[in-house]
Amino acid sequence: MEFTQSGPDIVRSDDQRRLLQAWGALRGAASLPIWPGLRADTLTVPLDNLALTQVVRDGAEARFRLEYHGERLAKSFGDLDCIGMFLDDILPQPYLRAALATYREAMNARLPVYTVSDMRDVGGRIVHHERLILPFAVGGPETAKILASIEAISPEGPFEIHELMRSPIRPPVLALCTTIRC
Repeated sequence: MEFTQSGPDIVRSDDQRRLLQAWGALRGAASLPIWPGLRADTLTVPLDNLALTQVVRDGAEARFRLEYHGERLAKSFGDLDCIGMFLDDILPQPYLRAALATYREAMNARLPVYTVSDMRDVGGRIVHHERLILPFAVGGPETAKILASIEAISPEGPFEIHELMRSPIRPPVLALCTTIRC
């Protein structure tokens, strides 16, 4: 998977821009910000579209275990409670490779990753899936947690979010995949 490099102005969502600014402020001059906790007063965005994963290193490979997901994200998985599960166990096969590549890029580059991809809901409507992935440390120099903000919108108007992430029959079409220089 190829990642371009962009500035922070590439992010379209107001909530995701605020989240990116908060990440930058927490980071300061460090290579990674220290995880502040999952509090709305710290993150300044609704928690509904957020997912928090813990980076679990198993030899050379890293896996990503879900510690939190907002209600809207739970609906996209068919109301499945994914807490404690690994992303590679819950993401559908057509989506898995691209999703894990973006998490690994954020983890290794220690920079935010932003993607925009197109999917289709169960009714066939196009859904733009905008994802901002932010790496965090927990006291050490390595990425220990990753916060993802995932927003789904459709240019066709209302769409069905229920099971949106469980039903793709082919990989989403990536319109943008970039590492953000801050």
